[in-house]
Amino acid sequence: MAFIITYSYTDSIIDQVPDSFIWGLEVDKNYQDIDSRLAFNQLINHCQNDPPNYILIRSLHELGDSFAHILKAIALIESLNVEIIAIEQPYNSTHFKTLNIEKKHQIWQQIEKTIYQRKLQKGHGKNRLQTLPPPGRSPYGYQKGKEGYIINRSTAPIVKDFFDYYLKYASLRDSVRYLKEKYNKKISHSTALKWLKNPVYRGDLAYKNNYIVSDTHTPIISREEASQIDRLLKSHRRISPRSASSPHCLSGLVKCKICNSPCKITSVTQKRKNTKYLYLTPINCSQNKSCSSWNYQNILEKTINIICADLPIIVNNINSPDIKIISEQINNLINEKQTIIDSLPCLIAENILDLETAQIRKLKLETEISHLKDQINSLPPNNLKEMTDNLSLQQFWYDLSEPEKRFYLREFITQIYVIPHLENRKNYDIELDFIFRPKNQL
Repeated sequence: MAFIITYSYTDSIIDQVPDSFIWGLEVDKNYQDIDSRLAFNQLINHCQNDPPNYILIRSLHELGDSFAHILKAIALIESLNVEIIAIEQPYNSTHFKTLNIEKKHQIWQQIEKTIYQRKLQKGHGKNRLQTLPPPGRSPYGYQKGKEGYIINRSTAPIVKDFFDYYLKYASLRDSVRYLKEKYNKKISHSTALKWLKNPVYRGDLAYKNNYIVSDTHTPIISREEASQIDRLLKSHRRISPRSASSPHCLSGLVKCKICNSPCKITSVTQKRKNTKYLYLTPINCSQNKSCSSWNYQNILEKTINIICADLPIIVNNINSPDIKIISEQINNLINEKQTIIDSLPCLIAENILDLETAQIRKLKLETEISHLKDQINSLPPNNLKEMTDNLSLQQFWYDLSEPEKRFYLREFITQIYVIPHLENRKNYDIELDFIFRPKNQL
């Protein structure tokens, strides 16, 4: 019966500790190294005293820290008549001896490439532990300083103006156009969207594997502004990109209840008159008798009337936990994790943790804190009932600009349904799907 040993090496900065089930079979002995080669030395002693039939490894690069060390380890193990099998590479000792020179050369080239990539990853990982910026160019609006990103005085005002414009009008296309017209700064819509989502503008650093460390440098936008941007982006995901940037507040929100077709907005101008009329028309009506177009302003007025009447009742009947209590619970978790971070220097001084292990632990805790802060920022506004006092006033709505109406409508409404009367489809009723209303109440 074959005697099988496994060996794995893990660099805690860049690797995850492997699961014991990765080998896919029962093994007789497992040697595992983390950040050292103590277990590897024990493995060599084992092979010299009681050689196994096979040694299973994930990849040849785990046998050493350099290409020379790897070749030396392979030669030593195989000189003891032990078969090496790499499960992630086309390598086993017996088969390798039969390969031609070109195939062998390809395997060695791949190992050298892996070693080089891991050295780069480890360098980047050490920068991450010290909360230094990731490699590559600095985001527009920043430049690299000795200890991280610092504000670029010439470009940061442009970025800040972009965010302010987006927060005011909630239109990605208009914001991109605004930068081009005012600053002659041309960016694509995809770049603009990345700016809105990029943690760096909020004072955070983002690394691979969803590592985010908060408050590492001076932010360009505040946490409150970032939360508002996130809510706007979330509301825009419910509608098409073109509708999201439309100047009309009802764009993307209106559907016909009978044919379930979304509506497009058309503009009509009478001859010899400068007056424009807006209409909402179902795009894909499947009825034999097609739904007619409806006056945009009339639907908007009916929508505002229903909001003023129904929203206060819905908000008062919301059976949701107190936002303050949830926020306090999350803040308690943040404080607990911050206390652990504060205790790490003492653990280092007492030789309980080495510096590198403490840095890894600190990074994980800071990432967890960052995610908890995101949870707080994503909570609904705590003054929801106070907001409805304003939203239930008709004059409040008529004092708003079209972009401001669009912001509030998308903040509180998922869909506006037009219900045409069967006997006369020009007459209709309006039904609103409020975000805060349970589905069984629709």
